[in-house]
Amino acid sequence: MPGDSTALVGSAAAYCILLFIQVGLIAPSGRAAFQAVVATVLLALYVQSVLRVRKLPARFAQTATALFASGAVLTLVMLAPTQVMAPYLQAISHASDPQSVPMPPAVVTFAYVAMGFWGLAIYSHIYRHALDAGLWLGFGAAMAFEILLLFVFSILG
Repeated sequence: MPGDSTALVGSAAAYCILLFIQVGLIAPSGRAAFQAVVATVLLALYVQSVLRVRKLPARFAQTATALFASGAVLTLVMLAPTQVMAPYLQAISHASDPQSVPMPPAVVTFAYVAMGFWGLAIYSHIYRHALDAGLWLGFGAAMAFEILLLFVFSILG
């Protein structure tokens, strides 16, 4: 990926907009905008921090651009499965007995899970190259960001 500021800003904007659209399929637009902006800012801060720890801060623009661009593409691909899963996700969040909510079609659930694993593989590969590290460190960096997102959004509600 190019390491210039135009590509970085463009890919971050695309990532944020597509996250807003995806989360907007499930949540109110204010909440979707908040989550999209927080996730975008957190990714930038996380990448900057991880690269500083490895003493490779000059790789920020290229790494962040690659992560934002690939995240945007994956989010775009996930819009259709999210649209199908939206009624299920909304119902389960309001159900007193979540097991009583009928599951979405298996093919959609599989697509969701498969894309999650594929995304994790892509992000691991990007981190591995950016950090000049092995696959396991790249995987650990990718997983740590996902855990960070879960932690932050569980606190923020």
